[in-house]
Amino acid sequence: MARADGDETRAERATRNDISGEVAGPAIQAGSIGHLHVTVTGSSSPAGSGPEKPAEGSGRPAGTRRWRRGGSARKAITGMGGGKPRRLVVSAIGVAVLSAIGGALAFQPQIRGLVSGTASGPDFAASVEAVRLDDEGWWAATSGDFRPTSAQSRFLAEPMSTTSEKYDDFLGSTGAVNVGEQTLRLTLTGRRDQQVNVLDVRPVIVRRASPLAGTLFAVGSQAGSATFQVIYDLDRPNPVARKAVRDTDFSESNPDAGAVRPGPPFFADTTITLRRDEQNVLVLRARTERFHVAFRLKVTYMLGDRRKYMIVDDHGRPFQVSGVSRSPDGEERYGRVFSMQSDYSMCQTVGPDVDAARQCQGI
Repeated sequence: MARADGDETRAERATRNDISGEVAGPAIQAGSIGHLHVTVTGSSSPAGSGPEKPAEGSGRPAGTRRWRRGGSARKAITGMGGGKPRRLVVSAIGVAVLSAIGGALAFQPQIRGLVSGTASGPDFAASVEAVRLDDEGWWAATSGDFRPTSAQSRFLAEPMSTTSEKYDDFLGSTGAVNVGEQTLRLTLTGRRDQQVNVLDVRPVIVRRASPLAGTLFAVGSQAGSATFQVIYDLDRPNPVARKAVRDTDFSESNPDAGAVRPGPPFFADTTITLRRDEQNVLVLRARTERFHVAFRLKVTYMLGDRRKYMIVDDHGRPFQVSGVSRSPDGEERYGRVFSMQSDYSMCQTVGPDVDAARQCQGI
């Protein structure tokens, strides 16, 4: 039967759908979290339709089709060599598979996140603060000469000035660095469902230089005892975390009775574990006698079978501590010294502009 060019048989309509990406027949996509599973089924023609037959009166041999693309009719591609003609078929199953795989790949980040049960961001949170324990004095030195303003001098001369929070702010404004030792409280908080195992926390030395010798602010200790777990000797080439061990030999011949000294490596038999929202606090003390040291902390840990690390510092700046500046004969040597008095005020005892009328007590 003759038909107009705009008409098409059911077989030609299926072929056009194949080429344009429309799937003739059912297509099912299924996904499962954990092991990605995709199921695709489909067919290019209705079930039971059987092999294609040439349209009656079409005047074309079996194995050829007429198909329409972009509105113009063209003869289907046929085989060469005089045998039975071959046709190029774009399978609906192939289109469906590619569509399903493309959709699955688009959701891979979400799938991976759901499988691992983790969120983006660090494996744990680390916060650190400088603290001062009862056994510590409060010696701090500047790199150059610091001369207080008239208002600052009046504040320092007030009784109990060194016990106020305002004194902390004052020292911060001078840029002074702790002398002898720096104590830090490191708090680690888990951020993963998977357990984090902390293997080591050690200093990364940024620089070493001669001890600071500008202006010294000398405040004595409260002669108490303190509890901290880790000591770092920053005078050593590669300082490691060592257990803080208190000297319990209180015999008269031992001048260091009650002092805390470095013991065996802290992480030799200690692993810190962190799960989600679990916290662990380490109190660390870094000491130096010979240098002005700037350093950061490197936290090494395991997440599953991966070895990783995190760098911790003071809001982008390294931590600092300085040894005591000494002359060749071993005496303290600073350009200007302010010493704590019996009423917990501060008085300049060394350097220019010393107020002789106050008769201050030196260090």
